[in-house]
Amino acid sequence: MMFIRREDVSALLGVPFSEEQLDAICAPLAPQVIVAGAGTGKTTVMAARVVWLVGTGQLAPEQVLGLTFTRKAAGELAARIEGALVRGGLVPEGPREVLEEVLTYDAFAGRVLQEHGIRLGHESFGRMLTGASRFRLAERVVEGFERPLQVLQDVHASVLPERILALESALGAHLTSVARVREFTAQAVAKFDQAPLYRGAQYKAVQEALAAGEQRAELLDLVEAYRRLKADLGLVEFADQLAGAVEVARSFPAVRQLFQARFKVVLLDEYQDTSAAQVELLRTLFSGPSPAVGRGFPVTAVGDPNQAIYGWRGAAATTMADFPAGFRNADGSPAHRWSLTINRRSGTRILKVGNALAAPLRKLESGDELVAPDGARPGVVEARSFDTEADELDALAGDIVARNASGIRWGGMAVLTRRNELLGKLWRSLRDRDIPVEIVGLGGLLLLPEIAPVVATLRVIADPLANPEVAGLLTGERWRLGHPDLQRLAARAKELAGEVDDD
Repeated sequence: MMFIRREDVSALLGVPFSEEQLDAICAPLAPQVIVAGAGTGKTTVMAARVVWLVGTGQLAPEQVLGLTFTRKAAGELAARIEGALVRGGLVPEGPREVLEEVLTYDAFAGRVLQEHGIRLGHESFGRMLTGASRFRLAERVVEGFERPLQVLQDVHASVLPERILALESALGAHLTSVARVREFTAQAVAKFDQAPLYRGAQYKAVQEALAAGEQRAELLDLVEAYRRLKADLGLVEFADQLAGAVEVARSFPAVRQLFQARFKVVLLDEYQDTSAAQVELLRTLFSGPSPAVGRGFPVTAVGDPNQAIYGWRGAAATTMADFPAGFRNADGSPAHRWSLTINRRSGTRILKVGNALAAPLRKLESGDELVAPDGARPGVVEARSFDTEADELDALAGDIVARNASGIRWGGMAVLTRRNELLGKLWRSLRDRDIPVEIVGLGGLLLLPEIAPVVATLRVIADPLANPEVAGLLTGERWRLGHPDLQRLAARAKELAGEVDDD
């Protein structure tokens, strides 16, 4: 089936696409970045773009590569694309092989390495190391370090492994080496050491910077030991896979040619959260300094810099802005930039308030404020203040009960919080009113009264000095010790440890 007009996309999919959406959907096969604000239908647009390209005969469904961050998001994107192709009459409905390839960024890097890592002389890149196993390995490094720690000796044993893993992950996300960071740290320390003095003494900020540099230098030694232990045990992490995939892509032009021949269009979801290493892999595989090596390859990046959440994993605020220059058209001009600004989730009043609040922090260009579609309701915005947190939770629960009584089903309401720490209290407040509630996300689940004691027990087993967790367990629902009992217990613990109170 061949489309004649771009309006056919709306008719076939039953979606009243706006003109700005159709511009992005029906754009030529060339690099482009779509800045899609919250609620503007970016996933629907990506699926519709596949329908347009397949329906106009520009590619086959199996020539689509879609990348996103989580397996859940990958499954949803694949389902959207497949559903759109079915509704458009481009593929038959019913069980069949997957027609398009939608993966996570990590899985794609792993596939590059799995298929072509042999070119680097490695038959296997080891067993995957994730989650708690990483922490335990870092603990082994700290416990078995070859010399006493000088600068980091005062850092608690439960914190040091986390710092090792954070720095090691940052090195991988930016494709940099321990030696390079050590050299940079030494240069920074030397410059701070020469900073002007105030009445013969260093400024406090300079002292803190010098201390941070000394800690970083010793922490790098631990990172090196961590990497050696991983190699000795034949273990790898996602960051190691990514670095290997980048090396393959950089070293072998044939690999780039194979991927560009296999896929005719690449869709990059949540592009604002890609790390420097992920961007380098994608740019190496699907772009280049000339058309002969990929310049002009039709990569479509979709995202919103205002919704970035992976800065701690190496994502940069400039990633979206840098796309047009990094993925150029065949003639060398920057890739086209589209904007989706029509928010279909919120009313006009809600968007007006949101735009005003976001104005000082806006990263999008001027004119990219979100707007509601024609005929949208204004919506309701309320601001309330309370004397205590308990008053706020009680009022919130009462408001939910009232809304349900007015006809809104329980599942039609959601409560958002800025901090996970509030979820446990909120859950209890709602359950006290017999309101059925579900917490979405692992962080909130760990705070539930059924789960928190289990987590606390595990922490006590792992760290006998986890005093807050011990106190929480002893005063909790199971043992219910009072403060006088805790004081006696603390006194006995000091006695057993050989400590004597001054009083």
